[in-house]
Amino acid sequence: MYFTKSLPLCMSFTKTSVLIRFVCCATIIFLVGINTGFPQATDSNWLDVSKVRFQKLLSKHCEYAEGPKKLMTAGEIISQPFQKRDFKTLHPGIPLHLIEKNFMMRIRAWNSSDTIEEFYFTPGYYARNLVIFKADPSDIAGTIHKIPDSISRSTIYSGCRLLKLAPGEKAVYYVSLNFIRTNANSFSPYFIEKDFLRYWLKNVKHRNPLADIITYIIAGILLLMIFYSLAVYLQSRNKEFIFYSVYALCSTILFFVKSYAISESNEWNYLYEEYLDFMIMGLGVYFYLIFVRRFINTKEDHPSMEKFLRVAQWILVGFLGIFSTIYFFTDQFVILYVLENYIIKVYMFGIGVVFVWYSLKKKDKLLNYLAAGNFALLAFSVVSLLLLLGVKFNKSGELASIFNNGLLYYEVGIVLELMFFLSGLAYKNRRDLTERVQERERFKLENERKEFEKQIAIVTTRQEERDRISADMHDELGSGMTAIRLMSEIVRTRMKDQAFPELEKISNSANDLLGKMNSIIWTMKSSNDTLESLVAYLRSHALEYFESTPIVCRVQVPEHIPPTVMSGEKRRNIFLSVKESLNNILKHAHATEVTIQIILKEKQLIIKVSDNGVGIDTEKLRRFGNGLSNMKRRMESIQGDFMVENDRGSVITFVSPL
Repeated sequence: MYFTKSLPLCMSFTKTSVLIRFVCCATIIFLVGINTGFPQATDSNWLDVSKVRFQKLLSKHCEYAEGPKKLMTAGEIISQPFQKRDFKTLHPGIPLHLIEKNFMMRIRAWNSSDTIEEFYFTPGYYARNLVIFKADPSDIAGTIHKIPDSISRSTIYSGCRLLKLAPGEKAVYYVSLNFIRTNANSFSPYFIEKDFLRYWLKNVKHRNPLADIITYIIAGILLLMIFYSLAVYLQSRNKEFIFYSVYALCSTILFFVKSYAISESNEWNYLYEEYLDFMIMGLGVYFYLIFVRRFINTKEDHPSMEKFLRVAQWILVGFLGIFSTIYFFTDQFVILYVLENYIIKVYMFGIGVVFVWYSLKKKDKLLNYLAAGNFALLAFSVVSLLLLLGVKFNKSGELASIFNNGLLYYEVGIVLELMFFLSGLAYKNRRDLTERVQERERFKLENERKEFEKQIAIVTTRQEERDRISADMHDELGSGMTAIRLMSEIVRTRMKDQAFPELEKISNSANDLLGKMNSIIWTMKSSNDTLESLVAYLRSHALEYFESTPIVCRVQVPEHIPPTVMSGEKRRNIFLSVKESLNNILKHAHATEVTIQIILKEKQLIIKVSDNGVGIDTEKLRRFGNGLSNMKRRMESIQGDFMVENDRGSVITFVSPL
């Protein structure tokens, strides 16, 4: 009975004891939690900077917010609705709508060590208007303040800010920034140990040394092409090489700066990434179109392509002007992005497709070289554009950064285009050289033809004049000399009882002059300018000359005399030389026989005049020395030869080329 009555009391006491114990344990845990800063309960929210080794990616330790694009005040930034976000959606590309807004971060950090911790914060590269606020977590609104750039900005890398935490200090950092207007943004926030910044920066700038080496090699090749194009221009003054050198210069600047200035955090690089790189590419395409027009001479050889390329140039200039206007006078990025990647680049691609189609249709070898280069450039440009728009190849390790490097594919396309261009240039130079040689030959032949016609006209005029003079001499002088001879003969006949030696002299002189005049007429008459005429005249003269003398004359001529032209000058000198030799034989040789051999041998005319006389006596050579010298002089004047020898009489040889 006692026990039964006391049971509720015992149960009441037990409940009270358990409650007291629970309260005591909770109090102890609370006090311990205050002293230790709740490390176990807040590991996912607070980052211990003393545990950071080298660098720490902050994506899992940040909360994010976005707002209108403006400079945020301390009160505005703490009122933003920060929340966790999937970091994968922000790396490596930034959503387009975030680039047009103010992007904010909230980071909770504390220092568990007993020394001051100094570390750098960077949001990645290509972030403008970076502002950092610091606040005590126990009183955020009352302690938040801006960290001045003059104190926090790194002199090594302007994209970093130096932060400090005292021993045991906790702080909430608010970060406000604007992404630059390019799809090359890469958001990767880091805490970096102060002494590790230089190594971190080196790794960022040279994260893919193989791709950088390839880029620098290609830039060097293009630089050589610039010098080559300028050298060709200075030698040939072909203006198309000026335009190609500008195109190569634009490509060189595009590749070199893109690789060398990667991740640089300054306004110049921001301007380059946002605007200049695309404008340089557009200007390069513009000058390349001018080069193509001049290189293949579209104005004369391909008028339809000339119109197309000329219109395409000005449309491209209009697009670049619209792009520049939107960039400088608005803060829009989505419009710029669409205009650059989906309109202008597609338009450039379309120009290349039309050119390749036209070149293949025409089947011109030079056009085919350029078409092959443009096709290679178009193909690799498409791959490059797809990579810039987010398409990636499934590669791992270092190969991933190479195969997923859009710039590298564009560089490969440029190199292939350059190779085909050089092949086309070699073909064009060879073709132009052949055409120039042919043109020179045509010009030379034309000049020779004109000169020949001129000489023919001169020769014809001379022949006509010779024929006229010979006809006049025959008609006028010949008849006069014949009349003198006849009258002297008539007078002598009538006065035969009286001797007048003067009349005999007049008659002989008239006969002699008439013979000489006939020789001159024969020489001057153009119809006698043949070898056959010369042989016939020599034979006739020799036989007639010795007809009334005791000397027997024999003339041996070839059975066949080829039709060979001989000028009047050459006939005259040969005839007068042979005539002089016959005269010397008649006067001095005391011969009874004379033999004249006319021989045709190896394009030479050989005339041998031999007699059976006393030969040529060196003691008496002076008596007819003038005659021999005259014969020698005449034969040398026509590039001939003259020889005298004794062989049972005298032998005189005349040699003349035919």
